[in-house]
Amino acid sequence: MLYSLQPYLKYFALLGLVPWSEKCSRHQFLQRIYTVFLILINVVMFIASVAMPPVSEQFLSLMVNVIVFAFKIVAMTVVLLQMMIQYDDYYLFCMELKCLGLRLQGELQIPLGGLSWKCYTKILGLGAICLVAVLPSVYVSVRVGLLYFWVSLISVLIIRMQCVLVLLYVDLLGHHVRLLGKRLLDVLSCHMMDANCVLDGNCKQLCSLEFLLELKQSHMELYQLFTHFNGLFGWSILSIYVVLFLDSTINIYWTQQVLAEVYDYTYLISTISTFIPTFAIMFAFCRCGEFCRMQNMLIGSYVRGLTCHPTSQREPAYNDLLIEFTLQVEHNVLIINAEGFMNIDNSLLMSILAAKVTYVVVLMQFSSL
Repeated sequence: MLYSLQPYLKYFALLGLVPWSEKCSRHQFLQRIYTVFLILINVVMFIASVAMPPVSEQFLSLMVNVIVFAFKIVAMTVVLLQMMIQYDDYYLFCMELKCLGLRLQGELQIPLGGLSWKCYTKILGLGAICLVAVLPSVYVSVRVGLLYFWVSLISVLIIRMQCVLVLLYVDLLGHHVRLLGKRLLDVLSCHMMDANCVLDGNCKQLCSLEFLLELKQSHMELYQLFTHFNGLFGWSILSIYVVLFLDSTINIYWTQQVLAEVYDYTYLISTISTFIPTFAIMFAFCRCGEFCRMQNMLIGSYVRGLTCHPTSQREPAYNDLLIEFTLQVEHNVLIINAEGFMNIDNSLLMSILAAKVTYVVVLMQFSSL
């Protein structure tokens, strides 16, 4: 499924986020040079901007701006470097996703289909919001000036577009997890009816030892796919979340400063237009991660349900394989993880909101000194 989207996704290579070509080593070499150029030009602009700070800016505001700007450059560098050194791994991930889909269609007889229109609407809508939300900041920067806006524009676009791409990948993973869980539910329903139901025209096949083995192998491939994804994008996800957290928290602080009439009310346009896409990205990403986690829990409940409904027709080998499958599901959890630092789910979203309140209060106390 991901391979079929490559004719459209390859244009993200202009931002260094995906490889332009799979087989042409010359194109990959040129893209690596282009990626290094993007990193260097942003680093040079950062150093030049910080070396010549505006004299009229408050010290606390200047320090906050520099910190956020620095983290954006670091996050952009991590995103580009992680993709640049893993072009082959990216296409390996695409191939593994394709092979898993073929297994689900062939051995498990699951219609693979595609993402729902709601998923595509969410991804396209989020991408449009991320791009359109830059325009109000452009207006504010032209009218009254925004510190470090123009020099950080490229890094902002790269970070936001990487979020949209990663969200697409997570939705594809969640789609495959849901399909596997649905097939396990069919098997559980057959066992609860003592193999007398006809769900797919051949209920005995669903209750066979061979079919359970295919389910177990599919789950293992899915776990390996999640592990590969976490290794491919783990550091990028971590750095992006740090930037999104800082950016949204600081924009709440700027909003408070504007309302306290420290700055012109025109800056409200920029702060609101920056906060909305950053929070939307964090919310959408956490919800997608939560969907994968919940589907993993459902798979675990279906497998444990099979162990709780033994039938006289089962072979001893079937029960042994079922025990192995249960242990596999319990230990090989299908979750989105950022290099062991955090799991992407609803609990992360609540932790971020709680931390935001704390840091906004601290910033407000410092600004009142």
